[in-house]
Amino acid sequence: MKSDIGKFRLLSRVAFAVMVLVAGLFICCMAFCLVGKMVAMSISLVAMVTFGIIGALIESAAYDNLICPKCGRRILKPLRESYTKENRACYRQIAKGEPVECMHCGAKVS
Repeated sequence: MKSDIGKFRLLSRVAFAVMVLVAGLFICCMAFCLVGKMVAMSISLVAMVTFGIIGALIESAAYDNLICPKCGRRILKPLRESYTKENRACYRQIAKGEPVECMHCGAKVS
């Protein structure tokens, strides 16, 4: 297995864009709910759930690209599992394209 940080950055940005779309659909759903148009609200709700699942799958595919070439384990814990200062700093380094150390074996991954 090989680490592909460029693909991780691309997929995480796509997942973020899809989640912004989901937030917009949520706002539309609430607006249709206030107006009383149930058909439009249900269509918006189905689209919101569908795009939410798609965004979660894309984010999961993005994390599959963060594998250490030396030990074969994940370079970092997923952000939703660990909000430590060091982990956030590593995600910022990945976003900037800088090399990151594997948290398990200490190998540099660029």
